[in-house]
Amino acid sequence: MALFERFTERARQVVILAQTEARTLKHDHVGTEHLLLGLVREDKGVAAQVLGSLDVTLERARGEVVRVVGVGDHDESGQIPFTPVAKHVLGQALHEALVLGHNYIGTEHLLLGLASVREGPSVRILADMDATPDAIRAETLRLIGPSQPAPAEEGSQPDAVAHAAEEWFHVGPGSHARRLLMLAGARALADGRSLIEPTDVLLAMTRDEDTAPLLAELGVDEAAVANALRRRRPPNGPPRASAPG
Repeated sequence: MALFERFTERARQVVILAQTEARTLKHDHVGTEHLLLGLVREDKGVAAQVLGSLDVTLERARGEVVRVVGVGDHDESGQIPFTPVAKHVLGQALHEALVLGHNYIGTEHLLLGLASVREGPSVRILADMDATPDAIRAETLRLIGPSQPAPAEEGSQPDAVAHAAEEWFHVGPGSHARRLLMLAGARALADGRSLIEPTDVLLAMTRDEDTAPLLAELGVDEAAVANALRRRRPPNGPPRASAPG
């Protein structure tokens, strides 16, 4: 659970429920559709309130998943892998929390991360239920505001979470540096890692709104950095880093 140490209890429960839904539907993966079902099933979280206000109920959402994806034939008893897009949603939730100035990741951030993706079954399912990304974001911000402390209903402990975040960074970076580190953290999380590598920070700089233009003036972009890292890969070693797909 080290990867989810900044998740609130309800956000962690969403991930567990997503895995349960995947097993129930006999799927061999946890995708964006299962994360959506997990967000609806955790019915006390902010995300469930938002989805409920948009008439996205568990029964309706599950029916849409069966219609779009179908029921599988796998009886998975062990750990079910997350799809790359589902991993991206988890990483994007970290980014959404950063943008809102929050030091925790709640169900609302997972929902905003889910609404931000442009691929995966959840995109079609939400569109078919008239729950647009703009509507989801607007309703979420209406409930929590642009920058609020962790809601008590999410079961978070702000002081403990803030202390954990300081331990994670080990120093006190400024807001811009912290944003870069959080973007790098999102990459690590999406890759299934609990530690940020220097290459994560380097690639984050090519995507940051402040540093990316400066690097572009020098002829450096994300693709160039990824190619350079591939060239510097040890002959028989693991890849240093790769550009997100």
